[in-house]
Amino acid sequence: MIHVLRIARVFAAAASGLLIVALAGCNSAHHGSQATATDAPSKGAAPSSMRDDPRIILQCAADRIQNPSAPFHWSFKKNVSDFGDSTWEADITPDSITGILADSSGSRPIHAIRSDTTGWSTAVLMLAGPLPASTFALVTNSSATERAGAEKVNGEDTVKYSIDTTCDSAADASLIKNVLGPHGFVKGSAWVTAEGCPVKFLIDVEQHTKSGTVVREHYEEAMVKK
Repeated sequence: MIHVLRIARVFAAAASGLLIVALAGCNSAHHGSQATATDAPSKGAAPSSMRDDPRIILQCAADRIQNPSAPFHWSFKKNVSDFGDSTWEADITPDSITGILADSSGSRPIHAIRSDTTGWSTAVLMLAGPLPASTFALVTNSSATERAGAEKVNGEDTVKYSIDTTCDSAADASLIKNVLGPHGFVKGSAWVTAEGCPVKFLIDVEQHTKSGTVVREHYEEAMVKK
């Protein structure tokens, strides 16, 4: 019953939008002082800002698209078995969004200017909406997610996190099995700024359904300063 309630809470949070993902490390303690991406804490420690707000990671990415303070290039790629590749690419400035969505049905332009509120909101939704909220929710504050050190990525100071649910504690492994099946997993890496923005992530998910079907998903994201 406990695991059923936990699953419900996890996916209720993810379904409400990009309300997710504190990439907190294994066995980390909650510290009162806020760490920065250039700090070099012990493996497994997490910045207090990431632990305090579980929405901070992907919500921060959406916020940067919605209200960019400087130009950057946005890239998100998704591959789901039996559905193929989908790619979102865009150059984003405080005044404009110019990009493209390409998938098995073809290519569609993404274009908006700040003065057109409706068009801007639509472009933001097209770019941020496909982010894998439920996947990140599964590893939020989980033993699967471990701090792996500071790195400079895409022009920003970041903390790298390694994600591997096959290394979960017994309690966390039970959640993964309930959601993804007995042999399902989430693996990958994420590079995150001190304020919680995912500058880059590479994530693989494998789900084993009760019918015996294996569903594989691969996600890649990057924000690059221009």
